[in-house]
Amino acid sequence: MWSVEKKRLLIDSLLNGFDIPKIYLHEHATPIEVDGRRVRFSLIDGRQRLEAIWGFLDGEFALADDFTLLEDGAAGAAGKTFNELEQSDDLIAAFLTSINLDVCVIRTDDIELIEEMFSRLNEAVPLNAAEKRNGRGGVLRPIVRELVTHPFFTDKVPFDNTRYRHFDLALKFMLWAEAGRPVDAKKRQLDEFWDDNKSAASEMSGVQTRVASALDVMAPVFEDNDRLLANVGMISVYFLAFDRRLRHGQPIPQRHALLQFNIVRSLESFEREESLSPTMKDYLEFDSLAQRMTDGYALEFRLEVLDRYLNAHA
Repeated sequence: MWSVEKKRLLIDSLLNGFDIPKIYLHEHATPIEVDGRRVRFSLIDGRQRLEAIWGFLDGEFALADDFTLLEDGAAGAAGKTFNELEQSDDLIAAFLTSINLDVCVIRTDDIELIEEMFSRLNEAVPLNAAEKRNGRGGVLRPIVRELVTHPFFTDKVPFDNTRYRHFDLALKFMLWAEAGRPVDAKKRQLDEFWDDNKSAASEMSGVQTRVASALDVMAPVFEDNDRLLANVGMISVYFLAFDRRLRHGQPIPQRHALLQFNIVRSLESFEREESLSPTMKDYLEFDSLAQRMTDGYALEFRLEVLDRYLNAHA
């Protein structure tokens, strides 16, 4: 429970125009019954703030004795309850009741997500794009959740789904499978893809099958907790390569070829750029683009370099 001093500070902040943190509400798809009442919203975060505001409006405490309005230095409201403000400083009272709180509504039936949000909010860790996206619901959410149960994610990828890292990868796979090629997979594109397909269940079912087929052939190639999959950018390139080869009926690469590709790229040591062969230049460019993990051009270039290597060493 907040102390009276902390409650007073909140009211002081509101009256002086300072920002306060958002109130987070959970909107249930179907109203739930609580104490004999059917309610549509549950509070995720902001209870102490709301109780402080309601407590002041109900006369449970007064403003601090040293309260002043920073705009003009007026101290006439100091030490007064809300009821007293209505009698003597009605403009201040009216201003307080007209303030619009910043409220964020989360529409989901995923209780685990709500609990995770509560934990993060109370640890002052902001939600990332994948967490916010999954909170909005839609057709892609159950598809992504099903995809990350695939053995490729559960057994082969050497990092867990903390902060929905697997979810984010699976959504990128869906985007690229639907496009049929590497495209930008930055936050804006992923958000648009998620929201544009909220009701296209039949279309997305086919894309899901295509992604799952690629994962089916990828999983046996890699070892459990495979170090080749430690880099998210390389996982993306591998998926694009396997997906392309599966669609074109080309041989599926084996782990030793992928490992050798990494070794060959790591062995370059050249004094002058003019001494590099075109292939070696491509390898260096492949690595220089490693940080552009969501850029369509970078993904296309890296895919082509890997593809040429695999064709040459089949």
